[in-house]
Amino acid sequence: MARIDIQEASVSYFLRKQRHPDGSLERGSVGAQIIVGRRYLEITALKNVSLLLKDGDRLGLVGINGSGKSTLLKLCAGALAAQEGKVTIEGRVSPQFALGSGLQQTLTGRQNTELKCLYMGVPQSAIASYIDEVKELSGLGGYFELPMRSYSAGMRSRLVMSLLRLVRGEILIMDEWINVADPSMNTTVSGLQKQLVERAKILMLASHSQRVLEDWVDKLAWLDQGEIQAIGPVKDVFREYNMWMKNR
Repeated sequence: MARIDIQEASVSYFLRKQRHPDGSLERGSVGAQIIVGRRYLEITALKNVSLLLKDGDRLGLVGINGSGKSTLLKLCAGALAAQEGKVTIEGRVSPQFALGSGLQQTLTGRQNTELKCLYMGVPQSAIASYIDEVKELSGLGGYFELPMRSYSAGMRSRLVMSLLRLVRGEILIMDEWINVADPSMNTTVSGLQKQLVERAKILMLASHSQRVLEDWVDKLAWLDQGEIQAIGPVKDVFREYNMWMKNR
């Protein structure tokens, strides 16, 4: 069983002041509130957030830039700790913030794939078959055996997209959905995405695209200034969010 239970959690980032403003800094059209202290600036990314997700939940996050979406995802992935409140996570988490992170330009496609297998916990006995699958999915042919520095941008994208095959986890967390520039990869990646979602017991997905959210989640949370403003069916919350956007 997978479970995410967040109770009254707050997360702030602290920056040492480079100058000495008085009072609070001007509130812009995006971003969290900035509180000016004596020596530090406090950016309140999340404030008193409560959320409960269980097996079968598919939750989307929506909000303007700096509303707290990415911070909430990182909190659920265990990449951040809450200064206040309680966070309980049960189940193996698979955070997919940057699938291509850690790839080395001096290593071949095969070597990079092997490293990704090790990083993602693929059993040693299964690594060879996973590497063969990634090679076939990428369509790189002989380039799979060459250093990544010899790849074009499109070829690198093919390798990165094919690494979706390695993703495992009961709790799948994604910051923005993966888009593919190469039309020949669209069907392949779409199929991999569908498999990921179907295998996951819990999905959390942040996106600005209403179409993507309607396709992949059944519940939506709208965040603003680090607080959940509404949570419920995707179309209902998007209607409320869009009305707020028009009137702000």
